[in-house]
Amino acid sequence: MTYIEIIKRNKKEYYYLTKSIRLSLNKWKKVRIFLGDKMPSKEELKKYVQQIEEKAKPYIEKYSYLSEDSAEILQDLKESYNIWLKQTPKSVKEKLNEDFVIRFTYHSNAIEGNRLTLRQTALILKDKVIPSGVRAEDYNEAINGKECLDYIKQYEGNLNTKFLERTNGILTKNTGIVYGGRIRFFDVQIQGSTHVPPSHTEVKKHMLNFFKWYSANKNKLHPFELAALVHAKLTWIHPFEDGNGRTARTLMNFILMKKGFPMLFIPFEKREQYYQSLDIADKGDYKEYISRILRLIIDQIRVYGHNKK
Repeated sequence: MTYIEIIKRNKKEYYYLTKSIRLSLNKWKKVRIFLGDKMPSKEELKKYVQQIEEKAKPYIEKYSYLSEDSAEILQDLKESYNIWLKQTPKSVKEKLNEDFVIRFTYHSNAIEGNRLTLRQTALILKDKVIPSGVRAEDYNEAINGKECLDYIKQYEGNLNTKFLERTNGILTKNTGIVYGGRIRFFDVQIQGSTHVPPSHTEVKKHMLNFFKWYSANKNKLHPFELAALVHAKLTWIHPFEDGNGRTARTLMNFILMKKGFPMLFIPFEKREQYYQSLDIADKGDYKEYISRILRLIIDQIRVYGHNKK
């Protein structure tokens, strides 16, 4: 993040162009260029920006999959979000949180075929109204989506099998699923996808490898990389009878939230691009996959006062 910093010395103000650089997960460095005691012109400032980018290069962390520009966008998002949290009245935060719950629930369910509209989802979750003609399964999926977000917000434990099963169990409750909230012991297929999930005899092995991978990478990868890869790896394993996509998208937000980022949703309107991204992840091209997932959600960044670069 690059910005103008004003430092006072001997009752006089001096201008610096400052860039915050991440050195490790919890360590940052500020690189500064002295601008003088007057604000430079826009043309002069452009030259200084080029200089500070060159000065910062030796310190910039190379992420596993994110580009430097994407990492900076996400860092700006995190900082803007935390400033927003501090400056925004509680009533406004609660209203926007309520709106997010409605939108996330609608979009995540719609991706899987739920027939509710955004307005119907709002009527159910906000106004406690059951719209006429709504299927019981669609209604219950909406109720479950809100309950599950409430659950992950208060959950303080680790990412483990019990937590995954509880999350999936909430999301599939009263929807006709026989073994909701239980790691599958039978084979499944994904309609409309070329991906064939692992045999039920291999699911436990893949889940064990998943948790080993997570433990080894949870403090190494950028939080967005970690969240997106948790999503991709779980959808590939497909560990449950149903609700795998909804579970994976919820867990992606669980990780973002725990790492100080705002929660985000995959827009239903971009479902085709979303599925294409997962196909790319299945082939092991995680850099392209993460880049595409970021593009799917980047418009939501503006909510917290951050302008897309």
